[in-house]
Formats: sequence, C-alpha cells, structure tokens
Amino acid sequence: MKRFFTLITMLAITLVLAVQPAAAAVKFPDVSTANRFHDEIQFLVDKKIISGYSNGSFQPKRNVTRGEAAIMIGRSLGLDGTKRNTKFKDVPKTNGASGYIAAATEKGIIGGYPDGTFQPNKSISRGDMAIILSRGFELQLGSKREFKDVGPNMKASEAINHMAGNYITTGYPDGTFQPQGLVTREQFAAFVARGLSSEFKQRTQKKDGYAYDLTKTYVYGQSDGDLQVTYKKVSTKFAEVPFTGFLWEFKHSGTGKITYLAQDESERGLMLVYPISSGVLELAYPIKINSTWQTGYDMDGRKTITGVNKTVKTPYKTFANAVEVTDDGMKYYFVKGIGLVKVITKSGETISELKSIQ
Repeated sequence: MKRFFTLITMLAITLVLAVQPAAAAVKFPDVSTANRFHDEIQFLVDKKIISGYSNGSFQPKRNVTRGEAAIMIGRSLGLDGTKRNTKFKDVPKTNGASGYIAAATEKGIIGGYPDGTFQPNKSISRGDMAIILSRGFELQLGSKREFKDVGPNMKASEAINHMAGNYITTGYPDGTFQPQGLVTREQFAAFVARGLSSEFKQRTQKKDGYAYDLTKTYVYGQSDGDLQVTYKKVSTKFAEVPFTGFLWEFKHSGTGKITYLAQDESERGLMLVYPISSGVLELAYPIKINSTWQTGYDMDGRKTITGVNKTVKTPYKTFANAVEVTDDGMKYYFVKGIGLVKVITKSGETISELKSIQ
C-alpha cells in the first residue's frame, strides 16, 4: 500500500508541451475538412514536412513509397536532405530523395535490401513503416495492447508495440495491425503527426476510457504540497539506461521530487508503468462491482472495484460517476475522461484530490 501511495504522491502535471494542430485552411482540393486526417495533413504541411504534387493535389489515398517515407521522416527529424550519393545502387545523387535516404541510413533509421538496393519507388508496408518511425522517434515504451496478427517473432513486432505504447497507432477495429498492408499518404501523415504532437496522440485515446488526457495539466492537492502531472518529452536515464521520449512527469511542489511514469490503457485495463520496469494495474476492465485483480508489483496484493457511479467531491468539482477501487483499505476514485480524482486512507483521511485541470 505504501509503495503505491508513494507512486500517487509523485504525480505531476503540466502538458502544455502539446503542439497544437494547424488552423483548418484547406490547401489541397482533394483534402477537404471532412477528411479524417485533414488536421494532421495540414499540421505537417505548415511544418513543411509534407507537400503536394505539381498539379496542386495531395492524393491522400495514394500509397507511400519508401523514398517518400524517407523524405517525410527526414524532414520531421530535421535531417539534411541535400541531394548526394548514397550507398544504394538504385538511388543516385539525382534522385529527389537521395539526401534524406542517405541521412536516415547514416542514423540507422532505414536500411536497404541484401542486393544493395533501396527500392525507393516500392510502396512501404505498415510493418516497415512502424520500424522506421520507431527508430526515428526513438520510441522505447511498449503497450499491453495486443494485435492478433502480430507475433513475437515478427520482425516489426517490437516496433509495432512501441507505436501502440506511444499513442501513435491503435490498429484496426478487428484487433489487427495488418503489418503486410500498405500505407497511404494520409495514414502516414497521421502517424508522423502523432509522433510529433500530443494533440494528435490524444485522438487515439479511448473515448470512454479512464486515462489522463495527454493535452491537459492536472494538479492534485496534498497535505505537504501540490502534485503536478504533465505529459512531456524528456531525456533522462532509468537504471543507467538512457531514455528519450514522452512520459508523464509527476512533480511534487513541496519536495521538488520528480518521477516519470507511463500510462497504458488497453482492453485489459488502465496501468501506471515505471519505464523499463514493472507497472501497476490501477483499474481492470470491464468495470464491474466486486471485480478483483492483482496489483502487479505485489502478488499478494489485491484491488477490488467496490463502487460505481459514486459521488466524489473535490476542489475541482463534484463528480457523480466515479469508480471506487479499494486496496487494503485505501480508496481510489477514477472518472471517465479524467482519470484519478481522489485518494482516501483507511481511516477516511483525504491524501490526494484533484484541484485543477488546465
């Protein structure tokens, strides 16, 4: 119990790092505001990461080639795209993507084929796309989400898992990822935009889930100072292992202590995870009274859903739809679309409660 209480006491929130999507001006006649990925495309156009064709179109349904993928990931990472010779016999200096292909190859983001070719005009598969985006964005967090067509021995399995853990993909409604499928220009734009912006990552979240909103900043009132929780990009080390990526920063105003954690929501439930370590299953799905599960870090520990639609008063607001989870007498309250809102001890003392969401 104390270990999990310490974990909660270190939650911190300031997520203004989210890059806001661009305005809704339409720049391509074939990309209307009704297009599912209109905002993502516009966002990348404004950042000069993607562009259209000479006839003014964007061709959102056209498959992305390996050369185009190198250009887009190269621009998103600020690589040098100056045309130059490459190590691939089918990518001469005159190729429009040669500079980005060379730069991405030097960075270990992309590679060629055993015969010494790169095949820049070949359509890229979803599996290969996952690999280059995972490498390019240095994704290091996995997910408990499982895709029924992605096995552990598949070349792209780790990259796909990292994509899911970083809110870049959710797969298809039927539970597949379709790694052999091809990627359209609008889909690739969506994946790249999510890799760059918390605003677009948030759009992959469950509409009726209990995870934190990646674009919000949460403040919890506690007896020894406020706890702020923010989703941001950090560069740090965990057990001497370098880490660069997006995490939730839990910053305590009283002690100044900072803890970085990841949150993962899947069909199994809501987890709070220590990077490169274990996690805590905070809430098991489906939500059901008397549902009980192991906490994760303690095989003897048990959490139980002891109430639904509970009324909970906090400085932020009064909620009438909270889920109550009991763990060795401690009570935790979760609300859809917000997450944890209050923690009460066995003796009835409030030790953490939501003060504001910004």
